Amino acid sequence: MILINGTTMLLSTVLFLVSGLSADDFTPQQRTLLQAAVNTEYLSHRLDDGYNACQDSAYASQWKVLHHDLQNYPAKDVIERVLASPSEVVTQFAATLKLRPNRSATQWLEEDLTCDQTYLWQQLFSDYRAVYFELELSSPLERSFADSLELTQQSQVIDQQRNQALINESNSIAIATIERKDQLTAIEQANYLHIEYQSDYIFRIQRGWKNYPPLYLGMHRYLSVAELSDHQQQWLIFLDYQQRFIEAMPLSEATSHLELLGTEHWSFDRHGNLHRNP
Repeated sequence: MILINGTTMLLSTVLFLVSGLSADDFTPQQRTLLQAAVNTEYLSHRLDDGYNACQDSAYASQWKVLHHDLQNYPAKDVIERVLASPSEVVTQFAATLKLRPNRSATQWLEEDLTCDQTYLWQQLFSDYRAVYFELELSSPLERSFADSLELTQQSQVIDQQRNQALINESNSIAIATIERKDQLTAIEQANYLHIEYQSDYIFRIQRGWKNYPPLYLGMHRYLSVAELSDHQQQWLIFLDYQQRFIEAMPLSEATSHLELLGTEHWSFDRHGNLHRNP
């Protein structure tokens, strides 16, 4: 089990896992709790900024009392205790969800408070205590943030195993670009493409791993012009021993596969000549 207080996993590893989360990985309860944490941290910083700006002003004594009261409600402590996560992890959670302080909190951003407006600063402090207690009195999570991270880690392991199995199964793996079929001569089309191939587009092989396939290949399926415009023009393709497609994906979606593959084994130059890497 992952403990995100750092006792069984380094913080850097936890932050890496958090960066792999999406909004769908959080429950509504978790999102509500994270929003409360964001509000609490924001108002705490707003009060700290006020104290730092006003502690040497004519109202220093009142600010000293306010700051002393603020220390009885430490935002970092309550956030880490209730969310059972280091503050760095909570910040990354909030960034994943693109959370910002809510309207009632950000209204204080629009207030250009001066040091003598002690009534308004006290009101800000009251608002801070309200969000602080909201966070402190929150119901226990039905699914902890540690569970969310553990599910993510398990999913990443499964995905890596699936990707490695695809690599092992393939006879040829290549990066290809999409080109129009009419760029080939009639003889080249006859040599490279099946007689019944109907698409206007083909793959031109650029570089890859394991055994090299023919320089040109018919695409794995018919793609319309609209579909092609929505994809990158480079694809990662996986072929079996008969040069049939096992899998094909836009290169922009193949980052994890490329990490497993490493340096390419061979490449074709612009003239179609094969070059093997040392």
